[in-house]
Amino acid sequence: MLLHRSIYRWALPMLVLLCTHAVKTPAQTSAGPVLTQLSNAFSGGQTVNNVVLQGNATWQAGSLQDSGPVTLTASSSGTTQVQIALSALGVRTESESGQGSAQSCTWSKADGVSHEVSSTNCWKALLWFLPALSLQSSSMSASLGIADMGTGTIGSGTYRHLQSQLVFSDTPQSITSQVMQFSTTDLGLDPVSLLPSVLTYTLYPDSGSSTPIAIEIDYSNYTAVSGVQIPFTIQRYVNGSLQLAITLSSAQIN
Repeated sequence: MLLHRSIYRWALPMLVLLCTHAVKTPAQTSAGPVLTQLSNAFSGGQTVNNVVLQGNATWQAGSLQDSGPVTLTASSSGTTQVQIALSALGVRTESESGQGSAQSCTWSKADGVSHEVSSTNCWKALLWFLPALSLQSSSMSASLGIADMGTGTIGSGTYRHLQSQLVFSDTPQSITSQVMQFSTTDLGLDPVSLLPSVLTYTLYPDSGSSTPIAIEIDYSNYTAVSGVQIPFTIQRYVNGSLQLAITLSSAQIN
């Protein structure tokens, strides 16, 4: 998700990008050992192709609060969808398809009308609700560089720090540089389990304003489902305030 892509355009900032692509670059090579450890912690080193996560979501902005069932689906090929059926605001959906420079993101609200997400908010390196799915070496695409930044502070904690950026090989250098800037994500792995604990990145209003919007997503309550560790509690903060809280009740893995 999701405040992603159109945080201020919807009453429901539920668009937080669903990007799941990665690349084999020199930067990624330097992160090889920790990526192997992450893969082993996430799924015992086995490839996860598809996930369907279901539960309940609560969205809030100031005094406005709404809730309802949520379904999050994703594949290792990069197709993702988040759908939340809010009791007052109705169904909200966000989707992503394609890879590399052909990647596209859309969102719709209760009227079902599809809207495109601005490129700068669609360019994000990791899947926001399950970043480990994006970092499987067996299914990485050719669009993402990964660097192991060692131990560092992300948000309010100290973690093993992985930084990711999309790197397009089929666009002019000026566009490639812009994509790298806007797609950067910082992932903090728990230093003991090496499972994702926090993901941070920056979005910008679709109005074209240059005012950055800080996003932080926290993962907890990991539960093994078919041998895969899934965070059953996912919380997204916008500029430091809790905006979306997801509590999962089930997960399907294949």
